[in-house]
Amino acid sequence: MSRETSAQDAFEPSNDLIRREMKRHGVSADDVERVIDARNRLRAQDQAKGRNPRMSYDINASLQELGTNLRAYRECTDESIAGVRADVQSLQQTVARIENDGVHIAGGVSGPSVSASAMKVIEEDAQFVQAAEQATRNMRVGRFEARANLDTSIRAALTNEGKGNTGDTNVPSNPERRGFVDLVTRPLRLIEALPSRPTSSDAVEFVQLTATGNAAEQIHEGDAKAEIDMAGDLVRAEIVTIAAWTAASKQVLSDQGALSNQIDLVIRNKVLSRLENQLINGVGGQGKINGLINQATPITPAIATTPADMIGEALQVLTDNGYRPNLVIMNSLDWFRLQITRKNETDDEYVFGSPTSPLPASLWNTRIVTPSSMPGGQVLVLDTSFVNVLDREQMNVAVTNTHADFFVRNLVAILGELRAGLEVLDTGAVLKLALPDPTP
Repeated sequence: MSRETSAQDAFEPSNDLIRREMKRHGVSADDVERVIDARNRLRAQDQAKGRNPRMSYDINASLQELGTNLRAYRECTDESIAGVRADVQSLQQTVARIENDGVHIAGGVSGPSVSASAMKVIEEDAQFVQAAEQATRNMRVGRFEARANLDTSIRAALTNEGKGNTGDTNVPSNPERRGFVDLVTRPLRLIEALPSRPTSSDAVEFVQLTATGNAAEQIHEGDAKAEIDMAGDLVRAEIVTIAAWTAASKQVLSDQGALSNQIDLVIRNKVLSRLENQLINGVGGQGKINGLINQATPITPAIATTPADMIGEALQVLTDNGYRPNLVIMNSLDWFRLQITRKNETDDEYVFGSPTSPLPASLWNTRIVTPSSMPGGQVLVLDTSFVNVLDREQMNVAVTNTHADFFVRNLVAILGELRAGLEVLDTGAVLKLALPDPTP
């Protein structure tokens, strides 16, 4: 054994001394044991090959000597500062065998966390072994590179925004966009069933004639004959304006093409639904439509007791009075109550067809419409040849930025509007009746 080797063995510290020194410098117990294991393994390899201990011998001697040797290593190389730091970190990773968190070593160098498998690959790299031997002999160390694939990341995981753990980096979420979901609107049934005619005035006036008395036989010559009294009442049907509007920014309408279509559809439906409601329930007066219920002639069935029979009797009364009834208006739930009428209490056979193939919406060969605005418990029976929807201005949707300060705010007003009215030329052509209470 050479004099140099003997001198080194004389100053070789024990494992217990190394443990105490490393713990005194704040190194965790697990990392201390990893360093001791690395030292023992390196020394065993040196002894088996009959060579002097590598730099790990001096590093493990004490944490203070490690800092001194690292400074000496930086002074003996003429590589750039960045290259020296990379070499020092590679040496430190091999010696320390740190698997978890990086540990601060005396001398100011910190090692990143890497896996044991990566450390094993690096320590067996030929370039690294050669550089380590040169460093132990205080020889000039040239540039070298040792690489290994890590089985765990040395930095926080890249995750979706809000989906990872604390400290992870993230990227913005990228959900699937389906666009706008259409708003549900009420069906319009009555407007399609009633006839309409255009008008160019703000109101329509007409005379409703009434006649009282009937013809009779002249019993004796010279007797007064039967007289019929004729009278006429001036009736005025108002043309009303029904409208609704909303506001939106110019940018959103430009960027969201589907949105403008949805706004158009919703405004149109809202305005037409209001018109349908007033055609049925309007109370009349200034700026109001005089609706069908308000103008209809009430009737009390004389012989019928069930809803279907009562409607049939009203149709017959209209027919007997000379009209041609062709439309029945009733609430949708009232019509459904009729549809579920069974032939008897023991069978599931229905009067108005089966649930899988129900009959068309009609009674006594007369069409039935069920607008959502029709009140429950009431029915209208009419001859539509005496009823007209007055069309002054058809439904239209306009867009403008001249409202208030919309121009400077880059907003637009979207307005839906129509003008319409209702004329009932003969109130005797419209009958209304009340259905019996379905509650037992």
